[in-house]
Amino acid sequence: MLKNFLPPHIYRIEGQPAYFDPVRKKYVLVTPRETVRQRVVPYLIQELGVPQKMIRIGEKLSYYGLNFRHRADIVIERFDAAENISRPLAVVECKAIETPLNEAAFNETFDYAEKLGCAYCILTNAENLFCFYIDAEEYIELEDVPNYHEMLKARLQNAGGVF
Repeated sequence: MLKNFLPPHIYRIEGQPAYFDPVRKKYVLVTPRETVRQRVVPYLIQELGVPQKMIRIGEKLSYYGLNFRHRADIVIERFDAAENISRPLAVVECKAIETPLNEAAFNETFDYAEKLGCAYCILTNAENLFCFYIDAEEYIELEDVPNYHEMLKARLQNAGGVF
């Protein structure tokens, strides 16, 4: 899936290698984990049709009203028309390519998804990618990652039409 999405151009900022992140609109240092994030973002936009404005990178979970110091690698949001705000739809946990996707990585991803109230969670190290739909506290592994509109539709159906 991510094989077609290579890391972006590397710039030198104050002598350090950096990517220009189009979502955060700033330069970010090149790290193994950031390289995976920079491959995931164009995948989300180009392959899954996620609007760039609905992607948050490195967001503190406290932004969503949680008393939790950690940051989510990527949060895909949905617009809640009833309350006129954006809410988390999916969380993406990115690990460095050489990092195995073990039980601890899955548990971290599930924990973020649960805390954020997401309908989906994704775990990737760019070599492997796992997507889960969360249905009544059960994580259902999906064969393919649904596109943004499919995620919204499933979320709407699961919420009983309340969006």
